[in-house]
Amino acid sequence: MIELNLTSLIQLMNFLVLFFVLKKLLFDRFFDIIAKRQEIVKSELKKAESLREEAEKYKEEHQKELSEAHEKAAAIVATAEKQAEKILLEAKDKAKAEASRIVTMAEAQMAQEREKAMSEIQGVVIATAVEIALRVLGKEMDEEARRQYTKKVMENLGDRE
Repeated sequence: MIELNLTSLIQLMNFLVLFFVLKKLLFDRFFDIIAKRQEIVKSELKKAESLREEAEKYKEEHQKELSEAHEKAAAIVATAEKQAEKILLEAKDKAKAEASRIVTMAEAQMAQEREKAMSEIQGVVIATAVEIALRVLGKEMDEEARRQYTKKVMENLGDRE
């Protein structure tokens, strides 16, 4: 059993006084400091959480902006490709038209040259034929009369065609 004597009572009172003094001087301050530190930690955690949420928001915004930029870049590339294809087709069409024009001009020039050559050949043939006919007939004509006769024969042949 527990014996209560005077020494025990004094020790108990001594303990209670010491506890009361320590509580007032040390424990209250210690618990106040701990409570303040807990509040500081809680506020810092709240700040960190709000900063994390804000960082997440910024990250999402930047991801969204980045994806929009990628879409815009893809659209620009697609537009540029379409324009390049259109320019290429236009250049091909122009080249074909130019080639066709050159071929047409060359054909027209060839026809003119052919016509001119035929006309010259016809003139030479007629002049030679007149010369041969005159020799066969034994007639002589001066140069001016030959030209007029050749011209008349060519006009007659031109009317037949």
